[in-house]
Amino acid sequence: MEEKKMEIIKSALEVYMKFGIKSVTMDEMARQLGVSKKTLYLHVRDKNELVEQCLLYGQDCDMEMMDGICGGNLNAIEELLGIYRYLFKILGSIHPSIFFDLSKYHPSALKLMNNHKNETIRERVVANLEKGMKEGLYRDNLNPGIVSRLHMGTIDMILSGEIIPFSEFKLEEVFSEFFRYDVRGIASNKGLESLKELIRNDENL
Repeated sequence: MEEKKMEIIKSALEVYMKFGIKSVTMDEMARQLGVSKKTLYLHVRDKNELVEQCLLYGQDCDMEMMDGICGGNLNAIEELLGIYRYLFKILGSIHPSIFFDLSKYHPSALKLMNNHKNETIRERVVANLEKGMKEGLYRDNLNPGIVSRLHMGTIDMILSGEIIPFSEFKLEEVFSEFFRYDVRGIASNKGLESLKELIRNDENL
């Protein structure tokens, strides 16, 4: 992707995350980016393509960040903490109308996002579960296919704000409780000791 287009896509993603999608017309997007609408249309055909390109760029950023987390010298529980913190940070910063806007006005873009979440990100969680089992930190009778789906489904429910209203609880508190709850459900005795040590050394847990 050429440098100017990359710059436009990156900045447009930030605008959508802040204001939502439906409320930002192409005229408004051009104004927010400080470019003419003609310049904007030199790089994308229409708003739907812009939304899709933003999602694809965001997915590339996800993979780069997760490669960094999973490529480090971390045990499985530490790695899972890094993955979850990243997901909560990104998803928690998204304007609440975005998922509705995608489902109603940009179904092809929504499909891209769901495929990324349900396949690529879930694959990372499956790999983490398998790693933890090999390290003896997770129960050896886990079914990674089932547990990974439970992980992703629970995160979706939490971030929807339906079961835990963010007007009552801070997202950081919700994350801390979720992580402890989640790991205790999959950890072996060795993993529980590792979790306790992690909590002692991490003031944000």
